[in-house]
Amino acid sequence: MASQWLKNLSHKAAHVKMLNPVYNASLGKLDDILSFETFPHDLFAGDAGRGRWVASGQLEVNGNRIELDQKNWLIGATEQNTPFFEKLHSFGFLIELKALGGEVGRKAAREITKNWLNIFQNYHHITWSPDLTAQRLINWLIVYPFAFEAASDELLYQIHYCFYRQYNHLLNVFNAQSEMNPFDRYSLLWSLIIIQCHCQDLHDEILFQSHLQLLQGIVDDISLKDGGLIARNPQNILDLTKSLIQLRHSLVQYSATPPLWLIKKIETSARMMMVLTHGDKDFPQFQGCVLPNKQDIDQAIKQSGLRLRRSNISYSEFGYTSLRNGRSSVLIDHATSGNHNAPLAFEMSYGQNRVIVSCGTHLIDSKWMEGLSLMAAHSLLAIQDIEAKQNLSNIKTSLENLNGAALFCGSHEGYNASHGLNHTRRLYLDDDGEDFRGEELLTRNIAIKPISIIIRFHLHPSVKASLVENKTTVLLRLPAGSGWVFKTQTNNITLEDSVYCSDGFNVRKSQQIVMRFSMEDLSMQIKWALKKQ
Repeated sequence: MASQWLKNLSHKAAHVKMLNPVYNASLGKLDDILSFETFPHDLFAGDAGRGRWVASGQLEVNGNRIELDQKNWLIGATEQNTPFFEKLHSFGFLIELKALGGEVGRKAAREITKNWLNIFQNYHHITWSPDLTAQRLINWLIVYPFAFEAASDELLYQIHYCFYRQYNHLLNVFNAQSEMNPFDRYSLLWSLIIIQCHCQDLHDEILFQSHLQLLQGIVDDISLKDGGLIARNPQNILDLTKSLIQLRHSLVQYSATPPLWLIKKIETSARMMMVLTHGDKDFPQFQGCVLPNKQDIDQAIKQSGLRLRRSNISYSEFGYTSLRNGRSSVLIDHATSGNHNAPLAFEMSYGQNRVIVSCGTHLIDSKWMEGLSLMAAHSLLAIQDIEAKQNLSNIKTSLENLNGAALFCGSHEGYNASHGLNHTRRLYLDDDGEDFRGEELLTRNIAIKPISIIIRFHLHPSVKASLVENKTTVLLRLPAGSGWVFKTQTNNITLEDSVYCSDGFNVRKSQQIVMRFSMEDLSMQIKWALKKQ
């Protein structure tokens, strides 16, 4: 395998070649507009409200808005490496303008597209990146009948001309860069196949069948044995499922039978999405996941055509376990890798209300992004101010059904190399979901000096907490009015300040239940319980 230095050198060399005028000329010219027999259907409807913001000159992501920059197009701005930039240059906003509808939505779609084409119709090393280009071409196709079909001849030719050149660029990139990020490679191939389903002028049956087979291999490469993905953010499962459903639909429109592996992967991914959701039908905030995803999850599961129910299940490869009894949900992160260091962290919800959470992530501020990825930003046990070694954690888990109750057991060795310490966490949820208990077991080989242990339970900002009974009990009141009691056998509970960033932008104040201990012996056992009143 080539070294990273050689990969980077090859990547830069490819861009230098593409910036050459000869490369732009090689992308070809278009004598006449392309012939599209059909267009991808709008399977995941946009939001008309966000469409209004786009039409008024603002780009919206997760309830946060910025000016729709049509001068520098966010290149070099603080938003360049954020969802704002991706949404802008992938033209993800077009689906929202289509949802808005009418002449206002149509005019805004044409105007923004025209302005973009005037600057980026030739290869650009940032805006023509494989993933952005792939998404952009499919988004253009989806809204084509609404926004472009009756456009002026000049704009129509510009769109087809640039579409054709970008398509050829994707073919060149796919054939030239074997070391491409596998998710970029997936997006690139996915778009090439869909385009060939709808455009006879660009269809090559041998290439089409070859690309379908190659796509299966790439999906296998990014997938784990249990159906999870090598990138552990739950949103990646959602994105993959939506794209595979779109591909399935395009194949049907082309009168091609969707391959069996595609059908099975959609089923596996949809089932996994259902399992990895709280009672509010949205993901936990593990590994950089931001909220909300509820509407997209709901649409994807409906589009999958499956009838699914939430259940207790463990994905050992993907590194997530779900406990779900009564109205309670407990989701546990137990992988040995990820963007966040969170060995045996969990989140707990009751009905629509999240109770114990992770602190989330930030999409713009690098300091917040780093801080929220550390163990202190998760509901887990840690040696104070010291991070466990992810690559040495050797996490082992089990899940048992005890007459309707669920018992999860997980252990990790992330502190073994530094402190000779192993941690086992047991989580029990009774059959009606109103008795949630935990046990922390710590063991070490030699007790040379005391070790400072801290256990954190971050609370959702909507949960009201009060400390009572000589610091052994915390009363929790949920927005819906139900009360819960957190108890432990020791009198060292404190309520401390915490933060919560659900949307990736706005950091809110919250609280956390904190327990501190000094481990002086070879072993230590800590028990706690959270029960509904």
